[in-house]
Order: sequence, then structure tokens, then C-alpha cells
Amino acid sequence: MITINKDKYYILKSKNGKCYLILLTSKKSKGKKHKKTCLKKSTCTKCQKKCLKKCLKKCKKKSLKDYTKVTIQVPQPQGEKNVPTHMYFYLHKSFTAKQEQRIKGAIRAVLLLWFDHLNEKWDGGTNTGISQLALCTSRYATKNFKPVWAKSSVPNAIAATNLAMNQLTRLIRENGFKKSPPATIDPRNSTTIYATTASIKGRVPLSLQINPKQLDNTDFSDLKVTGSMLHAWLHHAGWKDPKTTNYFISECPMCVMRDLKDKNPQVRDSSFYKFFD
Repeated sequence: MITINKDKYYILKSKNGKCYLILLTSKKSKGKKHKKTCLKKSTCTKCQKKCLKKCLKKCKKKSLKDYTKVTIQVPQPQGEKNVPTHMYFYLHKSFTAKQEQRIKGAIRAVLLLWFDHLNEKWDGGTNTGISQLALCTSRYATKNFKPVWAKSSVPNAIAATNLAMNQLTRLIRENGFKKSPPATIDPRNSTTIYATTASIKGRVPLSLQINPKQLDNTDFSDLKVTGSMLHAWLHHAGWKDPKTTNYFISECPMCVMRDLKDKNPQVRDSSFYKFFD
């Protein structure tokens, strides 16, 4: 526990790679539930920031002791400047070597999708091309083109795909240049790959929670892992969904799961988006 002034006490705790601040006041009973605020989102006074700086640094170090640092090479698309050569993730040590390889493979595959999209859109310098990913998505996505942080409307799926890949460029830059909080990857007991929907554009950590059992599932092909990973990154980029057909954040990753091919009427969409969270 640390004290900032006479009647306010703060307990600093770490969980799942994040640091939390629990505020206790002398007027509250210790038996009552106290408000818990994530330090990365809290607004602190200058005095609080000064007092918490050293504690937060120790907390971050402690929170990463159960993780292995993973370095992923970033491909360099045409027409993009200031792209980092590498990204960094902190993988929980409870994942097996085989599970770790599948996770790293999915991250690399998403980066390759991003790379291919930007190169195809660059189109020799015109920057007006339409990528295969955007074309596939435009055939099926009819809803929810706009991320939660956008102020203006997004007209169609092609524009939404371009906007999403541009936002991923920003997240990749901030991760690679260490401008965003560490991206931790933790195990979870249910669903597949979980990520929160970002309400802001900048400094969003690409943290994930992944079900290890799904990684060991033979029905969970590499294409499905990649699509599920892209779906999670689109949440970090600001898109949300009810996990169903026609929504941009579902149709775009489903295109990836089908290897950018048209839908087969014999295969239900639910067989793909059951792997989305």
C-alpha cells in the first residue's frame, strides 16, 4: 500500500500484464468493495504521477516475469514509411512450444495480409488499387463499416478495409517503436482468441487471450487461426460486432479463412465465426 495524502491510500496490483490502482479512503469500510482503476486509463494529478512512477515501473516488470518475449519481423510494404522492422509480444509461459508456434505463425500471417493489402492498394504508386482482401470483403459485408472512434461515416466495405489496414499500420508502428503498452498474450479457458474493442486510435496494446485447447484442435486450421487473429486485431482497431453474418469485422476475417475465395452455399458462416470472440 502507498499513501498519497492523509485520507487516500492506494494499493497497486498487477494482473494479466496490466497494473491496477485500487483507491481506498479512510471513510470507507475495509469490508466494502472498492473501485479498481487501470493505471493506463486513469487520470492522475501531478502529485499522484510522481508518487506512482516508481511503483508502476516495478509493477510492469513484475507483471512480465511469467512471459517470454517474442520478436516478430515486420514486412515492409511499398509506399509506407517509418515502419518498424520488428514487433514485440509477451507470451505467457504456460503455452506449449507447439501452441507458441501456432500463435507466432498467425501473427506473421496477419502481417502478410496487411503487407499484401497495402502493396496491392499502392498499385505502382497510384495508391488507388483495390486489394484481393478488400474485394472479397466487399462481396459480403454490408453492415458496421465504421470503427467506434470514427467521427465520419465509412461508405462501403472497401473503404472500411482500407481504413482498418491503415489503423493496423498505426498499431504496428506503436508496438514496434514501443509507443504503446506491452502486448501480452495470455491463456483463457473458453472461446478462441479474445481482444477488447478499442475506443481510441492511439497507444492501443495488441494484447490477446487465447484458448490453448483450440490451438490443439485439429479442426482449427492455420487459415482459421489467422482469420481469428485478424478478427481480434480488428477489435483492437476499433470495430465491434454481434458475431454474425454481413458485419465487416466478421466478413473480412471469414474471407481470410476461405483463402479469399467465394462462399460455398454448402458451408455455413457459423462454422467460421464460431472461432470469433
